[in-house]
Amino acid sequence: MTKRIILPLLTIWGLHSARAEESLIAPTPLFQQTGFAKEFVGSYGILSDVEPDVTDTEQKLLGRLQTLFAESKFKDAENQLILYIKETTAPTDPNLQPGEISPALVFVLGNLYFQSERLDEAERAFKEAIRRFPKFRRAFTNLGFLYTSQNKMDEALAAFQKSVELGEKSARVMGMLGYCYMFKQNAVAAENAYRQAYLIDPNARDWKLGLAQALLMQDKHEDAASMFGNLIRENTQDRQLWMRQTSAYLALEKFEEAIINLEMMRLLGLADEKSLVLLGNIYIDQTQPRLALDAFSEAMSRAPKLDVAQALKSAKILNDNGNPKEAGEMVQKIRTAAGESLTPADRLALDLTEVKIARNSNQPDVVGSILTRLLQENPTNPEILLELAKHYDQCAKNETDQEKIRKHIGEAKTNYMLAMQYDATAYPANLGYGQLLIRDNRALEALPFIEKALSLKKSDSLEQFVSRVRRAADREKARVEREQADRANAQPQK
Repeated sequence: MTKRIILPLLTIWGLHSARAEESLIAPTPLFQQTGFAKEFVGSYGILSDVEPDVTDTEQKLLGRLQTLFAESKFKDAENQLILYIKETTAPTDPNLQPGEISPALVFVLGNLYFQSERLDEAERAFKEAIRRFPKFRRAFTNLGFLYTSQNKMDEALAAFQKSVELGEKSARVMGMLGYCYMFKQNAVAAENAYRQAYLIDPNARDWKLGLAQALLMQDKHEDAASMFGNLIRENTQDRQLWMRQTSAYLALEKFEEAIINLEMMRLLGLADEKSLVLLGNIYIDQTQPRLALDAFSEAMSRAPKLDVAQALKSAKILNDNGNPKEAGEMVQKIRTAAGESLTPADRLALDLTEVKIARNSNQPDVVGSILTRLLQENPTNPEILLELAKHYDQCAKNETDQEKIRKHIGEAKTNYMLAMQYDATAYPANLGYGQLLIRDNRALEALPFIEKALSLKKSDSLEQFVSRVRRAADREKARVEREQADRANAQPQK
């Protein structure tokens, strides 16, 4: 039950792993990261191998710009820098010769453009700085940051890789490199990058979170759960952390720990519709239908807008797992919550669910009563026809009177044949009709219907069933041929 119910839900919601990029928890936006703005537009140092030289005059300018940066006077800094560049490359004084500027100044200008969200201009500036000085490490680094902010992850990854190749080892760059690898589904490389970032800056939440997600992506659930636990202790109000740790527990089949997590979320007011539905499914797995019903009911009440289809899924899961009483209560809760807002389609779905619940509760009279009413209202609805076929099929199984059995089987066949005409019910109708014939020892007649069902919906179990029916049909055909031959031989010769 666990793999059939719980794990598919985790996959749908992006919780079983970080494989879907939509489920990846992104790091804090760059300019909101502690110290990033200051580092980004801050002091310019000389690293001879990976940063271009600057003249004494340029160094003095950079000193003045640093003062303006510290005072957050970025526009003043930009104006001074642009004025210097213009006066150097195209002096207004006719006695001065045009000169060259250091790529460092182009780089700083790119930083100012980036800080003011003029991203196209920033990109051009960084690329120009790199063109002039191909080993300009910090230009590659900041170009990577720029691409990350635009969600251009291929370009960001290439820029950060070049930066690291040139000797960059800061926690921020290693962490953002890890994020790029995660986005590209390279969990091993992401883990290595995040570990280096974590070693350099073990207090940074973003790198711990990234490492935990990289571990989860690799199915290292024990380590991931531990890392998410550390993060939760630092921030108990982060719903995503609770859910990620819960998914790790479920993958480890630690259902009690998963339940504790989800119940803690309820207590903290963090539980939403999805987490409560998940809790309900785990309770079903743990044979706690009353607790499951309670969780499903709360999930319905927490939904921004009543989703009848989603709520009905919970009722169906309860019923399919042998809890028709709780399933019936769930249906009544849905009816009460929806009131007059139920659409005709919703009403039909609720009625058909009640049919299945009544069948599971061994209440054929209730099943028949509901279906009779529904048939009068919707005489050509394929789902009603299919349920009628199943109802009469079941009645025939439970009947001892031969005349009634024939009548029930006739009704079942008619409704199965009608339901076959619709795409929505063709598969179960062909399969049900074929099974009815097989129970009547008519495998040869049943085979085309079973094969049709297989053509509509492939499955290993149905493949095996079809193989058995074919063997039975072959035996039946051989028997019929022998009987025909025996009758022919028994006739007197003329």
